[in-house]
Amino acid sequence: MSYVNKTVSINGTEKDFIKAFANELTSADSRITCETDIDAEFANEDSSHIITIIFDVNNCYKIKLIRTVAINRATYQYNIQTVVNNVDKSSASLYFLSTMKTVTDIATRTFNFMLISNDNAIAILFGGYNRTLPNTYDYNVMSYHEQDFNVIAYNLNSIASKAEYIRTDENHQGETYKITNRLLYSRDEDVEIIESKPLMQNNNAVYDMKNVYDCSNVLAGNILSFEDNRYFSIDTNTLIKI
Repeated sequence: MSYVNKTVSINGTEKDFIKAFANELTSADSRITCETDIDAEFANEDSSHIITIIFDVNNCYKIKLIRTVAINRATYQYNIQTVVNNVDKSSASLYFLSTMKTVTDIATRTFNFMLISNDNAIAILFGGYNRTLPNTYDYNVMSYHEQDFNVIAYNLNSIASKAEYIRTDENHQGETYKITNRLLYSRDEDVEIIESKPLMQNNNAVYDMKNVYDCSNVLAGNILSFEDNRYFSIDTNTLIKI
């Protein structure tokens, strides 16, 4: 179980920066692996080549970092995109600085990410150089994992946990789910926690997630300590145990 709030800021070339970011992201959780040879990607001599770095998350989905222009042109951003069941989904821009730079320029480039994970859930928020997570971010994903049951939700600028969950394992691949709240009221200063969070399909609760909890109304983006356990409030009614 982990909680990582990381700013990756490197003074060097663009390759130095992307390698540092990839190292920090894969180090944050062993279930995240980089599929791309970054040295080879930046060594491509085709002037029209678009640098693309691919991460695999627990064989559930992939994350792509895609340079917005060809390798021979200056840029200040990458697009971040999820790939679900081999289909590219919506993307968002991550700005690593405010001025255009070529890949070989020595400059300080910055990305931010926050990762909250346990045995069953992985939630990641991504932000550019001018973002302060978790209050502002550009893209976020949340996935849930059990043997033969894997789902992912993703979203731009709003909490992924509120989005549709798409199943990615071989059994029932492509099925969609929603999460629902059992507790829809405020407890003033107290927080009530129910140790399950249902996935809904056609208005029926078909699966109870583990280590993802329902709670009374709390402030999103905070860590709660309750009965010797720690939780991150991914949204105002959903806790992830850390």
